[in-house]
Amino acid sequence: MLAVGGEHPGGRAYLQPTNRASKRGRKPQSVAAVLLAFISVASQMVALAAITGAVPLSLRNTPAAVMASALLRGITPSPAPVAENKLIGRIEVPSGSAPCPNSGAGAACTHAATTPEAGISAVPTGLAACPADGDKPVLAPGACSTEPAPAITAGGAPVRLQPTIPTVTLRADSSVLASGTTTLLVAKSTPSVTGTPWAIEIFDVTDRSLVGACTQEAICSVSYTGKAGRHSFAAYVMTPDQKLPSGRAAASSNRVDVRWLGVSIAVSDPSIVAPGKPITFTASASENVAKIGYRIELRDATSGQRVTFCSEGTTCSTALVEPSAGTRTIAAALVAQSPASHAGTVSVSPTSAGVSGTWVGVELASSSLGGLSGGIVSLTATANADLSKTPWSIYIQNEAGQDIGEPCNASTCSATITVGTNDTSRYRAVIARSVAASAADGPLAPVLHAVQPPTTRLDLQAASALMRPTRLLWGVDSCKAFTDDPAGGDGLLPQVSGSLGAPDFWGRYLPDTTYCPGLSSTEVSAAHSRHMGILPIFNNYDCSNVSGNAAGAAYGLAALDYAQTDLIPKGTAIAIDIEPPGDACPGAANVDEAFIVGWYDVIAEAGYVPAYYGNTSPGSAFATAWCTTVADHPAVAPKAFLWSFEPSLEIDHTRRSAPLYGPYYSGCGGKYVVWQYSLSAGSAPDVDVDLATTEFPFWWP
Repeated sequence: MLAVGGEHPGGRAYLQPTNRASKRGRKPQSVAAVLLAFISVASQMVALAAITGAVPLSLRNTPAAVMASALLRGITPSPAPVAENKLIGRIEVPSGSAPCPNSGAGAACTHAATTPEAGISAVPTGLAACPADGDKPVLAPGACSTEPAPAITAGGAPVRLQPTIPTVTLRADSSVLASGTTTLLVAKSTPSVTGTPWAIEIFDVTDRSLVGACTQEAICSVSYTGKAGRHSFAAYVMTPDQKLPSGRAAASSNRVDVRWLGVSIAVSDPSIVAPGKPITFTASASENVAKIGYRIELRDATSGQRVTFCSEGTTCSTALVEPSAGTRTIAAALVAQSPASHAGTVSVSPTSAGVSGTWVGVELASSSLGGLSGGIVSLTATANADLSKTPWSIYIQNEAGQDIGEPCNASTCSATITVGTNDTSRYRAVIARSVAASAADGPLAPVLHAVQPPTTRLDLQAASALMRPTRLLWGVDSCKAFTDDPAGGDGLLPQVSGSLGAPDFWGRYLPDTTYCPGLSSTEVSAAHSRHMGILPIFNNYDCSNVSGNAAGAAYGLAALDYAQTDLIPKGTAIAIDIEPPGDACPGAANVDEAFIVGWYDVIAEAGYVPAYYGNTSPGSAFATAWCTTVADHPAVAPKAFLWSFEPSLEIDHTRRSAPLYGPYYSGCGGKYVVWQYSLSAGSAPDVDVDLATTEFPFWWP
């Protein structure tokens, strides 16, 4: 910070301290104490009156009556199956559906018939296909083998024997599998079909398809990869054929049932809705889960936490309602109700991929197009969904609701505006559609239609917060007063304006010091006449005494005395000057979290905005203390502002040569919105130069 009483290494100057006694303000009352006081005997009496109807209608819905009566009544059943969940705003039974029995809140189920999906058969991995037999052509895969037995040959050639009455058995190595997995089907014939007119064939009886066949040996194996559904398999010793036998088989086996459990999920159309509207997610199982001892679960795909479930049916639906913008991805799973339901089997819990629903929202951002030479700003609105698939568009509006530019049926929309230096106009983005205004009813309606042009209105779905466009400002700070003339016609102000450029703001100390005068009413008047902002700085203290809560609070109280004397309005930022460690301020290396919090608490509680002038280089004394503060006090970072003096450049001080905005970032949170990018170092005029964004709450007198 510029001064003339002495200089830190690198040309940074400092001011001599003065003694100014201050007392720390009282701590704010805790929220817990307020709540305990609120639930009082008086509140309970109001509640009793509300319950009995003895209180006027106008008072029955007051917060005290509602809260206390809820405590006295206790928890009562909800009239509708609605659940609150930390994952989502609300879940409810989809419109037109009934709650599913013995299931989770907000769940509905159906019992639709399901059709098994055909699978794929193949020669088992690691086995060879059964050799072909020209006399018995069969078009199905299979691996054949036999139990060890003496070979019967005549002259080295196989002997074809007269067939005897055969038997055949079938087994599967798994009876319950997840969709897409494989079971091994093994049929065993007695005797071997080698040398007979028969083949061992395995059919999926469910759809009457041939899945495996062997024309030789006594054992036929085939792997079957199933999709969703229950399949029944049977093996036959029969004359080779592609069709399921009907009384023509020499032997048939027992039936073997294999279930492939599958689950899928779908999201309703539309899956993009306004906040507060429901989106329905429906999971479909391969069969009625009640009959197989399973349940259908709907889960948050990100966290895996269960949203709700159905203990019966082939489908399970729920409607999700989010009160604010966001996207939810939901997946489905089949889960065994109890181990007893599946004794002797491998636990199978298939899951689906996730599907998403979006509750629309929009944000508005700004960027300067004219740099320091103009006030042209681009406004860009970004929705969290592609609105081209919806009837809605993005509109950019000013605070009065007037449209800026054209609406966009897309995910982004831009418009340009012109912003003055101290322009306080605010803007927002909305998601809406243009609809015809409702017509007046009654006998005069035809007349009104004839004389009034058709009008439209916006069917609002979502809106961003109002925001003030941000652009760059150029300014200076000085130890000396910038003028002694209320019109600003003398001193540093005309010198800076004439040789460097017209400043948008000026940084000045509030108190008088040994070497520099404090901000004067004459300067305030000149700033007002020039539409120039003022950046108030508190510097009247020992620059080595920057540790401890008491010190930070005492400086805050002293700064408030000056701010109130100068009639600085609340909502203005006041910066405390924290110099780097050096010969002049060796104790500055001890700046700590307690000091930062002490200044913050006093300034913020008084209605002003805490700001800090310091070295934001990672690892510096101030940056380290700031990072600790942000970690321990998360509320500080979004409400306080940082004025960085690093990097400090040696460049031309003119406005037109200002660099790209680039203060060092400590690596922690905070609003890095002012940068002192070059020191005076004795230049003429004797000022430091700064860049700031319009986000900084300057004083505009």
